[in-house]
Amino acid sequence: MSDQLKYTVTAKDEGRTINVAHDLSKSSAEKLAREWTTEYPQCQVYVSWFRPSDGQHGYINPGGDHAITGKAW
Repeated sequence: MSDQLKYTVTAKDEGRTINVAHDLSKSSAEKLAREWTTEYPQCQVYVSWFRPSDGQHGYINPGGDHAITGKAW
């Protein structure tokens, strides 16, 4: 994966966005996702990515894999 990726962490409760953080590094996004799973235990937390060079979107799942389909942390 390219260093050009931009990561976003989103916490959702029943489809409603509770909190979101944009333009993070991969390590910062993973750290924040772990924090938010504790801070918002009722929420589903997702880490998504965007690659500007080709417009590709996807997710980092809890196991660390980059995928088109996201799994909640």
